[in-house]
Amino acid sequence: MQHRNMSITPVKILRYFILIALLIIIVFGTIFALAGVRIMEEVKEVDPRVISKDLSETSFIYDLNEHLIEKIETPEYRTMVGIEKIPAVTKNAFIAIEDERFIKHIGISPIGIMASLRDTFLYGETRGASTITQQLVKNTYLTPERTLKRKLTEARIAIELEKKLSKDQILEAYLNRVSMGQNAYGIQEAAQTYFSKDVEKLNAVESAMLAAIAKSPNIYPPYMRVLPKDYDPETMYKVGQVDIHGQTYIQVYNPENEKRMRIVLRQMKKNGSLNEAEYNAAMKIDPKTLLKPGQKKSSDITNYMADYTKDDVVQGLMDKFGWTKERAQDELFYGGLKIYCTIDVAKQKALEEAYRNFTSILLGDPANLKGPILLDIKADAYGNIVDDKGKFVYLNKDNMITQEGHIYLAPDEFTYQDNGDLVLQSVKLQPYKNNIDILDYYTIDDEKNLVSHTVGSLPFGEGEFTRSEGKVIIPKAALEKHEGLFTVVDKYLHIDKAQVYINTKGVVQPQSATVLVDYRTGHILAMVGGRDQDGNRILNRATGSSRQPGSAIKPISVYLPALANNFTAGSSIDDIPFYVNGKVWPQNWYLGYRGKHTLRYAVEQSINVSAVRVLNEVGIPTVKPYLEKMGIINVAHPDRDTFVTSSEDPKYNDENLSSLALGGMTNGLTPLAITAAFGSIANEGFFNRPISYTKVVDRDGNILLENPVEPVEVTSPQVAYIMKDILRSVVTHGIGTRAAIQGQAVGGKTGTTQHTADLWFVGFTNYYVAGTWIGNDSPRVRLNKNSMVAAQFWQYFMKTIHEGLESKPNFPMPEGIVKATFCNQSGKVPTELCSEDPQGTIRTDIFINGTQPKEPCEAHVEVEICTESGMLANEYCPKDLRETRVMVQRTPPYDPEEHSGVVPSDYQYQVPVKTCDIHNEENTVPEFIDIFDPQDEENGENHSSPRDENYNAPPTTHDHDEEGEPSPEEEEEPTHDEEENNEAVDIFNP
Repeated sequence: MQHRNMSITPVKILRYFILIALLIIIVFGTIFALAGVRIMEEVKEVDPRVISKDLSETSFIYDLNEHLIEKIETPEYRTMVGIEKIPAVTKNAFIAIEDERFIKHIGISPIGIMASLRDTFLYGETRGASTITQQLVKNTYLTPERTLKRKLTEARIAIELEKKLSKDQILEAYLNRVSMGQNAYGIQEAAQTYFSKDVEKLNAVESAMLAAIAKSPNIYPPYMRVLPKDYDPETMYKVGQVDIHGQTYIQVYNPENEKRMRIVLRQMKKNGSLNEAEYNAAMKIDPKTLLKPGQKKSSDITNYMADYTKDDVVQGLMDKFGWTKERAQDELFYGGLKIYCTIDVAKQKALEEAYRNFTSILLGDPANLKGPILLDIKADAYGNIVDDKGKFVYLNKDNMITQEGHIYLAPDEFTYQDNGDLVLQSVKLQPYKNNIDILDYYTIDDEKNLVSHTVGSLPFGEGEFTRSEGKVIIPKAALEKHEGLFTVVDKYLHIDKAQVYINTKGVVQPQSATVLVDYRTGHILAMVGGRDQDGNRILNRATGSSRQPGSAIKPISVYLPALANNFTAGSSIDDIPFYVNGKVWPQNWYLGYRGKHTLRYAVEQSINVSAVRVLNEVGIPTVKPYLEKMGIINVAHPDRDTFVTSSEDPKYNDENLSSLALGGMTNGLTPLAITAAFGSIANEGFFNRPISYTKVVDRDGNILLENPVEPVEVTSPQVAYIMKDILRSVVTHGIGTRAAIQGQAVGGKTGTTQHTADLWFVGFTNYYVAGTWIGNDSPRVRLNKNSMVAAQFWQYFMKTIHEGLESKPNFPMPEGIVKATFCNQSGKVPTELCSEDPQGTIRTDIFINGTQPKEPCEAHVEVEICTESGMLANEYCPKDLRETRVMVQRTPPYDPEEHSGVVPSDYQYQVPVKTCDIHNEENTVPEFIDIFDPQDEENGENHSSPRDENYNAPPTTHDHDEEGEPSPEEEEEPTHDEEENNEAVDIFNP
């Protein structure tokens, strides 16, 4: 009997291995199948609505013409799109590479599941191969953990989802959720991110490039972002550039995407999505040429307006729905809102262009200037900038920063004690209870700007250091906690720049902000919150930085309320010393006092004493309601204004003469707040709250917020017109002449604060109102120019904005306005005596009908003066020394001796307060009458008249030098004095 060959061959070994493997698969497959059934039975009912519920979607901001200006930056950019808008070639690209059996399967691919199970038990982890439905389930219903239970649960939900949704619904949900790299989520946002086009316009190659991303958004995006320092033009292909949170990135082509893109195209050809010709054409296209990175915002305007609008929308949502700030921000960032902003991009560009030429507009070519521009700085022997008290404001960079960028302390500024503690004693440090601040430093840039650089604090908190006699002691234990912070190099102590914040870019000084508003609607049309700055969430000085307004506040806080309460443009105001608590206050921008003048002239020349005097007479309780109506005081939400009322702080508040008459406010005003208030003057007495958006619409088209025009009546159109016309004469006759625009009526007011820390011009035309502020972020640094430079800058950009608009050289006059002649010494109807005043006191102005002067002037009287003493003549003054003059009788009379010898410039025209003390009964010889002189016999005297043609009045004094420039002590720059003659002056006849 022949025996079988019992030898073991390779073929037999393979057969045995296969048999054993099959037995293992059957046994373990049965066990795991039973386990899977139990797990799947635990899955609750599937709710398909979850797919669209709470899906975050990008919000958009549109301009006044409904053009997109920004996609609101979030961790996820997403724009939902319906399946009908997605091209077939795009859908086929994703199906080809992600799930080629998508149309036929029931939600899962058995082959893929078995492969995943095998890998789980052989290698300890699951593999991919999920269907599109499973991927949708994973991203919608489940956590990203990689376990058998989650995988089985995913399969169960996928099967159930396929029963309740069509293939189109599943594919639409998937393509709107899939992560596509570069913070883009969904196919529409990906199309915009990589190609700057909508999904409907994608071609085969672009579709394949996007489908290639889905496997790994971190590895396969069409382009990557690198820092400029890491960009190598020799090995990298640049496709664009982007700024994110102030950091610039270079966008470079990613060849990994191209490799996978070609795989996608081959799969599409394989499954019939592309024919041979289409495939060949697609493979010839260079994908680099298709890339056009999309912008998340309009690239040619700053973010000031958009950022302010976002804050405004959040506040609106909180107010209307009672939401928390966090809830409102979530809606803004992820709610798919459409925000219709009031910004006019053309005007915004014009304003930003003006700021790009800021220095040349005000000072000419920077190359011809000595820096730092516009600043009146004081420096010590080492070049550190100090204030009036000698305290440091900014340190010279060379005195605190090494060439490597580290902060350093000199050998005499630090000591290590024997126990390891570090003792610091340096002017560069400012220790407080809980932190140790480091002073800021400055540099000078190529444009001759002073650039301030903010430096953070040392990273030590409360309890980690002590203070003693100007020294800071840091224990050894705290030093060990912050290892590497301090290093001694060549006897100098270096502070590691990586552990302390240093703004190396810096902020140019002086800074400036401007806002433009349509006062008829309240629409904010343009806004710049700072010079040479860009990026998100930077300081917006137009809305977020309040500064003292100086004299710019006078029209809204003094003169408009005064005109509404018995004052007129011709009211006589006396510029003589004013007293508060027994002390002379305030001072004018010019030396001395000018005496009696009109309210119009007081505004034209920005006379401080007159403003205080008028406000004192009108009364602060009378003024407050006007400020409330103009939005300066927010009664409903006091936390949203910068005005401090007496109810908010009984001791330190703005209900005083200094704050309201001179603008020396506790917190100050923002450019937006004061500009909007001026709008009520321009808008015939009606205030419109400044708004940044007209409406906000949710993702379903429902209007969430609206901002309708709701005018608040501040005063009558007649009062507003008188104030408007007075501000017009500030520009035509007063100290605001640099704001004049040819062909357009302009009204406005300058403002300069103490020590020229702030310069303002706020003005309006028949079209718009705008306000400009110029100053340093640190008020301790003075400017070397006055407010006329603010008027000059205002005029430059407003002239540009008005180009092409109809010329409107006059403000429309409402009914009820009349012209009348009056005497400026009394504000009353002039008499014959008024015409004989050598000062020329008769004026013509406009009045609200019924308020024009009706009573005759009583200020002018005839008096007899002793020409020897200059006093009122007494009975003993010789007749040849007596002179009858027309003079002004002040009520009460002004006596220089009661005012420390201060003499107003018009004092010589005042009726003397004293009677001649030279002549008396003892030293006067009685006069004899020549009885042979028939004229003496008839008239009793034969003296020439003091009012004949040979009479010459003393010249009027002026406070200007030859060129009309103010002295260094002056706060504002005059340009014209009132005309001084004996005829009526008609302000309508320039």
